[in-house]
Amino acid sequence: MPINTSCPVYIINLDCAPDRMTNMHEQLISLNLEYSRIPAVKGADLSEIEINQVYSPALNKKYFRANLSLGEIGCYMSHRNIWRKMVDENIAFAVILEDDMLLTSQFTDIFQHTDIMKQYDLIKLADNRDHQPKHKKQIGDDFELINFTKIPNCTTGYTLSLKGAKKLLIREKLYRPVDIDMQFCHELNLSVFGLRPYPITENKDFTSDIATLNGGFHGHKSTSFIRNIKYRIHLWWHRKNYISGEL
Repeated sequence: MPINTSCPVYIINLDCAPDRMTNMHEQLISLNLEYSRIPAVKGADLSEIEINQVYSPALNKKYFRANLSLGEIGCYMSHRNIWRKMVDENIAFAVILEDDMLLTSQFTDIFQHTDIMKQYDLIKLADNRDHQPKHKKQIGDDFELINFTKIPNCTTGYTLSLKGAKKLLIREKLYRPVDIDMQFCHELNLSVFGLRPYPITENKDFTSDIATLNGGFHGHKSTSFIRNIKYRIHLWWHRKNYISGEL
């Protein structure tokens, strides 16, 4: 019998990456977990009209250090499709995973704490750089909930409440990569936390989908020295003046 997770588990996966989906399927089935595959948006297949509907070059130039790649736009749209699904279907809480990860033996333990975790907007389930917390709060005997001054990059895996999904959808148009936008969470009145020990890790057997579709690079380099400096100062100011959420 599959474990009753009491919340949906969504896997974001490109149609052109069946090997990744096979890997995720095998991991989740071995843990006796049900899941739903969400087809990822392939940025390279988007028309100019579709891109203009969701992406603002003007805001990107003002608030980020580089133009977004098609892969980054597609990635953001993929996550946003799940947030919109949660709002449209009134889904109270969900686990959202990309397809390039390894699930640890503790992954199933998180479902014992969904009643607590759904009280928080967004909880990151991975951090490959081990950013240090500002504060900690014990969650059962298994985990601790932490907040940050420096929110980890990547959207490898996270939990999201309905309240958090609504906040993330406030932006009419995107202009930063999705994981960077989460670092500026105060702009959306969004709280971001981490769950340690992290129950998922990066699968180094797979290259990032964005890098694969973008000539080996995750994103474009800074378009100018001044633009990069302005962004770095903005990021520094944000980290100096905000923590990611109150515990």
